Amino acid sequence: MNGILIAPNEEFSLLEALGSVDGEHGYKQELVIKGDRTIPEYGGGLCQIGTTTFRAALRSGLPITQRRNHSYRVVYYEPAGMDATIYNPSPDMRFVNDTGYYILFTTRIEGDDLIFEFYGTKDGREVKIDPDPPAIYNVTSSGEPRYIETDELAPGVKKKVESSHKGADTYFKYTVTYPNGEVKEQDFYSHYVAWPEVWLIGRQPTTTPEVITDDNQNSPPL
Repeated sequence: MNGILIAPNEEFSLLEALGSVDGEHGYKQELVIKGDRTIPEYGGGLCQIGTTTFRAALRSGLPITQRRNHSYRVVYYEPAGMDATIYNPSPDMRFVNDTGYYILFTTRIEGDDLIFEFYGTKDGREVKIDPDPPAIYNVTSSGEPRYIETDELAPGVKKKVESSHKGADTYFKYTVTYPNGEVKEQDFYSHYVAWPEVWLIGRQPTTTPEVITDDNQNSPPL
């Protein structure tokens, strides 16, 4: 995904730009949050693309038309409230090019850094994110660990399959001021659920009690 031209007034869709996400197109299975589990699946890790695109669009002062945060706080997408999850066919990460000129969307990797850059014509707009980083409130405990018995492990053996994450809410106001004095504002609220540790525990074998019969009970009296 490099060298994409975004036309004036075009709504950019990240999912459309990525195309098919499967093994045939070079993707590997990585972790995705699905229901109440975090499991490997094609498309895992694409939220790094979604989050980086979201932040680049914000810093460029472009209107955000679709964005959703992760179900729980993911440490490598901090600060909380500035992440964007994507999953085909939904949710998507979308924004509009309202600059009146084409935008060139380029990507590159330098070492461990993923770099997204937008090239276009500056129109003098000013961007404010307040607070930056977003305010965090309603922080809640992750809750008690959950234990699930399984036959896939040896009896009594434990394996952690989910890490704990505290619940929280975040907020920031996104304000873009245009050269003609027009001001556009968007409020971004994110809710992150509390996520307890989950452990698998090898099920203990059940024993069938031995039945002892007394043959003398059926013997005739002497």
